[in-house]
Amino acid sequence: MSNAPISADFPTIEHEAFSLQHISTPISRLILRETHLLKLTRAFKDTFGGQGVFAHPEPILIDLSGIENSGKWVDFPALVSLLRNYALDPIAVIGGNAKQREQAKLARLPQIESRALDAHHIKENQPAAATPAPLPTPPAPIKLATAANPETEAAQVPKEPLLSSHDLHPPLVIRHPVRSGAEFYAKQADLIIISMVSTGARVVADGSIYVHGALKGTAAAGVNGLIQSRIFCESFEPEIIAINGIYLDGEQLANHPAWGKRVLIELNAKNQLDIRSFN
Repeated sequence: MSNAPISADFPTIEHEAFSLQHISTPISRLILRETHLLKLTRAFKDTFGGQGVFAHPEPILIDLSGIENSGKWVDFPALVSLLRNYALDPIAVIGGNAKQREQAKLARLPQIESRALDAHHIKENQPAAATPAPLPTPPAPIKLATAANPETEAAQVPKEPLLSSHDLHPPLVIRHPVRSGAEFYAKQADLIIISMVSTGARVVADGSIYVHGALKGTAAAGVNGLIQSRIFCESFEPEIIAINGIYLDGEQLANHPAWGKRVLIELNAKNQLDIRSFN
């Protein structure tokens, strides 16, 4: 597929990791089929290259219906960051299970009901009446369709205070290797792993993550806004690292001077990941 930005009038784009639909409402819809950030990053790169999907930033809805029965955890801050790299601006989520909706809420993504969009879609595509009829009252617009303005969205969606270090519970301690495909989430806590994290595994925490072994999978710390969170590991070989939604993937990390070393990762004053190796 061409790497050039595409116009708004495009057919549905299908990938095993996602489906991007430009529907008749003012907002496109991204249907997630995969939540692993590295796989999504590669899927977008394979599909769109290094260019934005559209010529200009486009508001979209994240549709979770394809994963709501999977029990998969979604790193929404990192997902939003990835989508914005491709000129897609997520403004809300549709569908999903209770856990996924709660994760979206913590990432400041409001939930809307899909039937509201479906009703709007049906009304727009309804055939014209055969006989003259009084002009109907224009349908009320979907509130979130114009929520791309952050100030407007802030007024409509009540914000909750971000997590602070004082809110953390005792750490979650994992005393065995985290195998490929496994996933652990330390809610309102630090995560301590007294072993390795294998390729294809994912460890997530609202606080910090300490891996007393090799980190070869994905580690996401501070997912609920705790910017003081850090990631420590004995051997730095990850697929993805993220703190508060700021992430780097394996392609960027593999050539880092700290690769294979004992490291500490934090956010610096410029809100960038600072990776430091030490003995």
